[in-house]
Amino acid sequence: MPTQKITGPDDTEMTGFVVVDLDAAAHADGVVRCAKKILLDGARTMARSRTYSWALLEQQVSGASAGINVAPPQRGEGVAAFVEAVQPRVASGELSLDAGKGLAQAELAALDEADARSPLRHEPASRGTLADEMSARSALSAAAAVLDGLDGRSIAVEGAGTLGPALIVLAAEMGARVVAIGTTSGTLADPAGLDPAGTADSWAEHGDSLPASAGSELDAAHVLGVDADVLLCGSKLGLVDHQVADSLACRVLAPIGVAPVTAKGLAVAGRRDVTVLPDFLTLSGALHTFRPPESQQAASLADHVTARTTELTAHVLGHAEGAYLGACERAETFLRTWQDELPFGRPLA
Repeated sequence: MPTQKITGPDDTEMTGFVVVDLDAAAHADGVVRCAKKILLDGARTMARSRTYSWALLEQQVSGASAGINVAPPQRGEGVAAFVEAVQPRVASGELSLDAGKGLAQAELAALDEADARSPLRHEPASRGTLADEMSARSALSAAAAVLDGLDGRSIAVEGAGTLGPALIVLAAEMGARVVAIGTTSGTLADPAGLDPAGTADSWAEHGDSLPASAGSELDAAHVLGVDADVLLCGSKLGLVDHQVADSLACRVLAPIGVAPVTAKGLAVAGRRDVTVLPDFLTLSGALHTFRPPESQQAASLADHVTARTTELTAHVLGHAEGAYLGACERAETFLRTWQDELPFGRPLA
């Protein structure tokens, strides 16, 4: 994976980096995160996951992942230095980056102006951006394909970030009830189901402070063991290791973040008949807003995402070794059509 290192104004330390997964790709895209310390290993996994997402959609695009390592007092300078360093690559069409954890999209305005991708991804929707809504739709559509629909099903949500309000409203539209929401501040739970509209509004207002604002005393880890048909999770890479997998009380685990399951976690979940869907499938909905089908507008994009996700999920569920490996093999079949060698390693934490 080629890595561009970006230094601050004094050139004394690395302020940031950009990792691109595939050398031969004409275009790469992904997210950029900002914190005091962003690790390269995690960025490489995120880039690989995005590559596999594009491969499932049969697009010759590489995944990318970037980080801005900067302490709060120098944050403004660090972000500015990063944007200045990568802007020529974005303007050339070689690279596209969206804001991830620790950044607001407005801070990357100069990159957006140079980006040739469809502006649909940032278009406001009823709950968040259109990209948020399409990610929520692909995650729930994949889970629905496993369970023959979500009507009457229960869902627990962990680490949804900006997808949260869209997830809870769309789940209700599909007939499901969200019985628990876990964030960094704790877990909000109701076995009868949380009120969709009210909870979505409160989530949009309070963000990760939602459980605390509602007075819940349940800790953040509680949501991982909630009895539910579906667990949507993804607050961090490697969240579901073999120990967490051994205590899951769900039938389907559908990631809403990159690589939340470890290799050992995947094996244990499989032995317990928990269907683990690949993150590069469940998160693929947003990618349809980057390169929408010709003449596709926001109103009809939802049906397109639902149909495509359902089709892909049905295909990989039939694999003898499970949905995750089935999706890997499908992605790798396409990668072989334009890559001389497959990238080493699959997108697992």
